[in-house]
Amino acid sequence: MSRQKRAKLTSAEKKVRRLLGRAIQRYKLIDPGDRILVALSGGVDSTSLIWLLHDRLPRIPIAYELVAVHVDLGFHGGDYSPVEVWTESLGISHQIIQSEFGPKAHSPENLENPCFLCARLRRVALFKAASNLGCNKIAFGHNLDDLIETFFINLLYGSQIATMLPRQVFFDGEIIVIRPLALLESSTIRRFHGNHGLPVADNPCPSKNTGARQEIREILQELYRKNRKIRGNILHAMHNVNLEYLPTYQPNLK
Repeated sequence: MSRQKRAKLTSAEKKVRRLLGRAIQRYKLIDPGDRILVALSGGVDSTSLIWLLHDRLPRIPIAYELVAVHVDLGFHGGDYSPVEVWTESLGISHQIIQSEFGPKAHSPENLENPCFLCARLRRVALFKAASNLGCNKIAFGHNLDDLIETFFINLLYGSQIATMLPRQVFFDGEIIVIRPLALLESSTIRRFHGNHGLPVADNPCPSKNTGARQEIREILQELYRKNRKIRGNILHAMHNVNLEYLPTYQPNLK
């Protein structure tokens, strides 16, 4: 994109840049000298994330490196090559990890919760890749809606109050997971992605539109349509936990 076009920002791009910067500052996501592995699935969120992290480098006073890693889950169908070519055209180092995580997670022995196992195997592969590539951080494209959906999945199906964190430390600080899109709604990211004509790879996963996450998503979308403040209220609630009004587990209580 030329400098002339960049000067005239759309409302979606203004919002994306503002909330991306706010998340990075609020949660202390990026430090000078970081070498960041960007988990590039090829979807709207991850391609938007790597473009944004790359685009902001000339405009900020700190320097960091980006490395793109795509985990091929082993499903047949879908063409990831346009995303690979586009990423390399940005001058970003790119690596593809071949796996059979998808079919393994959807095997007859694991049909109850294929997404959990697939995500776990993919994360382990990304942690190993980060270590091998000398990356101290892994950036995921999870957005605000992902965090809220995960909160309700854990609440309703996992019997715990928890969600994904914008910044999470692993292995005594050896690797830090960051989610720079944590304050952005998925609809805003989609508009931004479309305005810039960024590439996207087809998702051949047979479970992409099924399961508990999709069920929670549909319920939440109906609530958002009725009251536009609900999404923001949930975000604030996750930052404002009042433990005095939550019961504590007492195993000997009769």
